[in-house]
Amino acid sequence: MYHQLSRATGRLVASTHLQSPLFPVAPIALQRVEPPTIQYNTTHMSTVADACPAPGKTRLIPGTNTPYAPVSDKIRQLQKQFQKEDDVPVFLKGGPLDGILYRLTMALCIVGLVGVGHTIYTHAVPKK
Repeated sequence: MYHQLSRATGRLVASTHLQSPLFPVAPIALQRVEPPTIQYNTTHMSTVADACPAPGKTRLIPGTNTPYAPVSDKIRQLQKQFQKEDDVPVFLKGGPLDGILYRLTMALCIVGLVGVGHTIYTHAVPKK
């Protein structure tokens, strides 16, 4: 049995229309629309190797006749070091100093959280 609101009393009463519970609105199926496909414009995307060609080989900046600035060997070594697949997170690939800075940052975060907890506790619990 279907119910509807009475126009006179504003209360819920048994429906006199037996067609559908949505009377007088007929149910209409939703239109199925396929989402648009993502298209990547690969002509404007380049990798580090494309932007920094090998020594002796010059490439022009797109839209100009100006060549890219030469990349030093130190930068190339750093690129190799940080792009190497060795299961080490990138924030630790810089060597032992990165490990020390990471641990110091984590320690300071813990000290800050303890300080926040202490502040909340002192404000929440009144002194006797």
